[in-house]
Amino acid sequence: MHRHLPRRALRAGATALAAGLLVLGAPASGQAAPAGTSLEFTSDQSGDPVTVEPYEDPTAYAYLNARYTGSSELTDFTVTIDATALKDQMSLSVTQSCAEKQKLLLVCDGKTLNRGKPLKPGDILRAPFLHFKTLATARPGFTGAVRVFGQAGDTALGEITIKTAVAEVGPIIDRGRDSTVKSTPGAMLRPEVGFTHYSSRPLQGVYVTTWFSQGLSLTDVPSNCEVGREGGRCHIEAPVEPGGSYDLDGFALKVGGTALSESWNLSVSATTKGYEAMHLTDAHRGTGRAMSLVPRAGGAGKFEYGSASGGVYVANDYDLEAVGATLDGKAGQVVKAELGVRNNGPATIQQWWGEGPGDDPAVVTKVTVPPGTTAVKVPKGCYTFEDHKSDTPGAKSYSCFQDHDDYYFDAKQFTPFDFELRIDDPKKLAPGSVKVDGPDSNNKNNTAAITVTVGGKPAGGSGGSGSTGGSGSSTGGSGSTGGTGSSTGGSGSTTSGGTAQGSMADTGAGALPWYATAAGGALALGAALSVLVRRRVR
Repeated sequence: MHRHLPRRALRAGATALAAGLLVLGAPASGQAAPAGTSLEFTSDQSGDPVTVEPYEDPTAYAYLNARYTGSSELTDFTVTIDATALKDQMSLSVTQSCAEKQKLLLVCDGKTLNRGKPLKPGDILRAPFLHFKTLATARPGFTGAVRVFGQAGDTALGEITIKTAVAEVGPIIDRGRDSTVKSTPGAMLRPEVGFTHYSSRPLQGVYVTTWFSQGLSLTDVPSNCEVGREGGRCHIEAPVEPGGSYDLDGFALKVGGTALSESWNLSVSATTKGYEAMHLTDAHRGTGRAMSLVPRAGGAGKFEYGSASGGVYVANDYDLEAVGATLDGKAGQVVKAELGVRNNGPATIQQWWGEGPGDDPAVVTKVTVPPGTTAVKVPKGCYTFEDHKSDTPGAKSYSCFQDHDDYYFDAKQFTPFDFELRIDDPKKLAPGSVKVDGPDSNNKNNTAAITVTVGGKPAGGSGGSGSTGGSGSSTGGSGSTGGTGSSTGGSGSTTSGGTAQGSMADTGAGALPWYATAAGGALALGAALSVLVRRRVR
């Protein structure tokens, strides 16, 4: 004859425990769970250890689920997290309130974990994340286990073991992070950079890679380094002991004459990963005293992710000059106007202050088309001033920007914007203008006139001010100027100054891609040009 269990026994049914709980401890008081009651624990680690790195912010965690397989509600149970095996190696914290019976031993009330509700058959208990963080006494390479189990009275409900390990990170930069200095052209900088070897295994040397912006360079290049325009790489052959702290000797930078807002970074590695992949333009080997390691008696510093880096703000100026033109033709003719902007230096500036090409341009050039003419051809990089459309003839004014692929606007560089203008009505002719928007050291030459004449004679109204690149004339269908440009068959003439050149024009190597110095770009954002209004070039 089938007999029903007493209701009292049914009320003592088992519970499900869930995501992120590591629990181990003394059995909780209460009635025994019915036979067959169980919490089936699973972990997101899939048997792999939780690897804990020694940085300031804990990023290592475990997340557990427990499915309740009992046949009746479970109201009286506990989940215990026993992490005592991690003593002197790691700390443990959970996202829900659990009682700490002793160091690294926590007992959590099951009903509280389930938000005050009993577990029903098939329920999944929502549990907290378990966060692990290394202690100062942790040993790289250490492994230990955390036992988590559930209990209802004297009845075991199930358990799981979580493996943990202290990471073998290798060299960690702990000196020279995020430094900022003020300097002058020609100065020598010797950043203090060091690392701690967070590993249980010794090394026979380390690999150093460094990037720096265009206004900086390695001085007296060490013989164990190879350098290029973008940075350098060095292999230091020296014993590196487990847990040892070392400072670099021989890392020195020179501030160039064109420097303004500069940056550098440096990383140290136990392997050639990233080192061999580093591309250097015009690379050459150094001949100076070798870069070396100096043991640091003070021990390890603060461990944070990333490399050593620095910003260098240089007491230097630059002068942006608008370049206009004087054009000559006759009604109906199309004349070419080579307009633009020149950086007279002495400093080189970045083209973009934002996160990438086109974001927050350092220099904006506004071109106002002379009345009485129409722009029939608009150069790349120029957009209608009102609605920001590219390659759109016929507008009254345009905003022009530097080439997106050129990260720097070099000292002595001239950036041309070649327009073609049709002379429509000589009676309405009046000067247009080229105006440079940029907080440079000399605003007297930031505006230049675009003057159009007919038969060498001015016509129409007057206006416009500033400098122009020269003057032009046309006689008998052909013209000559003191600058550049000529006309044949009535196409008109133009003059303007300067020679177009990119970041590396003097070397013949072409423009330096903007991303080649992206490691230092972020540090230069707060430079002296912070007064710029943020603009987006589309």
